[in-house]
Amino acid sequence: MLNNDAPSLDHLGWIGPDLAAGAAAWERLGFTLSRTSPQMGFTGPDGALEPWASANRCAVFEQGYLELIGIIAPERFNPWTAYLVRGAGAHIAAFRVDEADVAYPPLADRVDGFDPPVQRRRMAPLGLHEDGGEAEMRFRNIFSQDDQWPEGRYIVIEHQTPDILWQPDLLVHANGAKALVEAIFAAPDPGPTRDRLARLANRPAVETQDGWRIDTDGGALTIMTLAALDARFPGVEAPARPAVIGAVVGVEDFGAARAFMTAHEIELESSSDGLEFTAGPDAAGGIIAFKQL
Repeated sequence: MLNNDAPSLDHLGWIGPDLAAGAAAWERLGFTLSRTSPQMGFTGPDGALEPWASANRCAVFEQGYLELIGIIAPERFNPWTAYLVRGAGAHIAAFRVDEADVAYPPLADRVDGFDPPVQRRRMAPLGLHEDGGEAEMRFRNIFSQDDQWPEGRYIVIEHQTPDILWQPDLLVHANGAKALVEAIFAAPDPGPTRDRLARLANRPAVETQDGWRIDTDGGALTIMTLAALDARFPGVEAPARPAVIGAVVGVEDFGAARAFMTAHEIELESSSDGLEFTAGPDAAGGIIAFKQL
């Protein structure tokens, strides 16, 4: 049973202008991606649920996943315009609960800036082949208010059809990915980000040499100063504002993962704590780091 009082890290979402280019980058990293799934949502306060300009593809792990969002129909309503202006990369942090309607009242009591739960759904492809068919995927989501959460979009999510997302074929990755183990945040002044995330997760923020760490049932949240970010991930461009900046993915065999990426012309860099990572275009923006499990 998931904890409604202490949401766990569920997934991180990347947003970019070109879904195909982002997907090609992630496939070079060794991720198996779900087939393209157009996104749906409400187009205004009184609008109907209808297709958006965007679609997603996901790298799904035994624990958590990474979501890649890109534009496929620019003539339609685009809810991600403000994030695209910031540049391609990680802009979404999602947390999982068992029941959104049960989780919302205590969440709203301890932290400001979340709207009540709303129902969302879309048709999701089944399997890796075009003839695999599709099924309706349903969520009940609690969305953050953008003016209250400068790091990006936060979602507290109830997965109502998890079997449609966690399909067996999608869990096998050439890089051996098994889990989303850490979400990385950075800010010029990280204190407010730390405090908001601690209230959201309902877990303590523990000081570390890199900043602060909040452990959830689905992985850790690391909140870093810009100096600590530069020391840990040399050469990564520091954000000008509080940001979701990257993910650490646990892999089964790092030697095999490195060999696959090297064969696909990915040059990994070393972090100060023993991870290897890529950033920028090879990660579709932001940072994707890898850790031996």
